[in-house]
Amino acid sequence: MNYDLKKIVELRKELQGKSIPDILLIAKREFGDDLAMTTSFGYTGIVLMSFVKDILPEVPIYFIDTRFHFEETLKLAEKIKKEWKLNIIYISTRYTEQQLEEAIGKEAYKTNPDLCCHYRKVEPLLRVLKTKNVWISSIRRDQSITRAEIDVIEVDGRGTIKINPMYNWTKDQTWLYIKKYDLPYNPLHDQYYPSIGCVPCTAPVDKGGDERDGRWRGMQKLECGIHLYDDEVKNSKEKEKCQPSEKK
Repeated sequence: MNYDLKKIVELRKELQGKSIPDILLIAKREFGDDLAMTTSFGYTGIVLMSFVKDILPEVPIYFIDTRFHFEETLKLAEKIKKEWKLNIIYISTRYTEQQLEEAIGKEAYKTNPDLCCHYRKVEPLLRVLKTKNVWISSIRRDQSITRAEIDVIEVDGRGTIKINPMYNWTKDQTWLYIKKYDLPYNPLHDQYYPSIGCVPCTAPVDKGGDERDGRWRGMQKLECGIHLYDDEVKNSKEKEKCQPSEKK
């Protein structure tokens, strides 16, 4: 993707310290129909969508259906789509389960979780990014060490412009907002699941543990790959070379 780095730097200065509504309005002013959002219906995403609902209700919000989501996540997605009337779009890998098994093995989430995430999450996202140039994300700095340096607007490792309206919010601040405005959230959060992904790769964490301690427990893995940073570009390109055969 082509982008004007000088413009990004200027926008970063303008957006610093702004409220979420102001950030969203400026994003709309600058990028218009190029905007898209993704969500996994985690509690931070719920807060951000509550602002999007009132300010940018027309923006497409993509939910990547990995086919391994918790039932609680799917029910919450349907509830918000129905009650908030947002433009939520379900996307998924274009490959069948048989094609994936032949390409990366059965239960690849155990043997090669990076490749599993690539096809179930990254590949659908890449299709979106071919049509939408600016990605609104709900990630926060305090979620993990891999996210500690994110800014309000940035260009990620694959050259995508990302806007992170909640970059400087904290976990406590986010939950206070949810409680104050009685926002819906995934009930698994009340069972010590602070970060919720696919069923095989998500576990509860000990009270007081880091937010993403329950993701890919026991593995040297902190991110699924959709939030790509410069040092991950090479590995991502290698994954893209391994394409399952598409049967007619």
